[in-house]
Amino acid sequence: MLKHLHDLIFRNRFHALGAHFYSEFQPQGLENPTLVCSSTEVLQQLGLHADEVNTDLFLQVFSGNALLPGMQPLAQDYAGHQFGHFNPFLGDGRAVLLGEVETPGGIVDLYLKGVGKTPYARTADGRAGLRECQHEFDTTEQLAALGVPTARCLCVTSGSQQVYRQGFEAMAMVTRIAPSHVRFGTFENYFFQKNPAALRQLADHVIACHFPACAAEGEARYATFFHEVVLRTARLIAHWQAVGFVHGVMNTDNQSILGITLDVGASTFTPARDPLCVSHPDDEHGRYAFGQQPVVGLWNCNVLARALSPLITVDALRSALLAYEPEYLRHYAALISESDGV
Repeated sequence: MLKHLHDLIFRNRFHALGAHFYSEFQPQGLENPTLVCSSTEVLQQLGLHADEVNTDLFLQVFSGNALLPGMQPLAQDYAGHQFGHFNPFLGDGRAVLLGEVETPGGIVDLYLKGVGKTPYARTADGRAGLRECQHEFDTTEQLAALGVPTARCLCVTSGSQQVYRQGFEAMAMVTRIAPSHVRFGTFENYFFQKNPAALRQLADHVIACHFPACAAEGEARYATFFHEVVLRTARLIAHWQAVGFVHGVMNTDNQSILGITLDVGASTFTPARDPLCVSHPDDEHGRYAFGQQPVVGLWNCNVLARALSPLITVDALRSALLAYEPEYLRHYAALISESDGV
């Protein structure tokens, strides 16, 4: 049965982890908002009536000017390796998890990006421009159409304020859905803080919510979980290579623990699968070039292995990492054969 916005039910499981994992933050709304675009398919995934996009409530909620009952907006805390160097001071600088909402296909995060300066914004303005929001919407639509695991965008809204992004443009917000926004860098955060209790709590949360098959294995659940993350990461990047997708910024804070595509703001496509194709202007040495993505995926898994080392034996970590390359090659070969009609 299709729902209206005010009928949505929120299950805020991440919020229940406690304030050490996030900072609560109320979105700073757009002035005089307008709806730029929306996805009928994502609306259906949420189980909402198609005409909800035409309501003022839809516009106000997804331009940051109103909250639905049950929403508890928060900015997630995380660290990460950026261009190979560890940065402990990251987190959601301009986005909030509005809440986790029940849908016909399961519980998903409802994320709003461009909400203003969260406690993790530091020197950034916390806002987003219309071009980057439209780019994220269009890119995730393309990836979904190609069958690539990805976060999806519900809509883009814009307001009358301006932001400067190599020129002035309209301020905007994009609403994203995904089963989770936990990243490799979320685990790094608590490893480098030397907080094994928080690391275990986070791992137990992710396993219970997203890897239930691992939950019944006692202490071995962490090794089984990591092994599955490695396989999913290998399959994701094989899919990127098969369709010519260049993520652009494969920092560990942009690597999903679920093996889905996140944070596509600097991404592009190379139909010719050019191994030297670079999409981020700051990537002067081609660390994240198209041809380097499979290697970087394994590098990122090694970083995650280190972060999970208080919970998993060295032998189990090594065994999981050794599964990356054969899984990548198998999945890539299957995708290429499929696309070639073999």
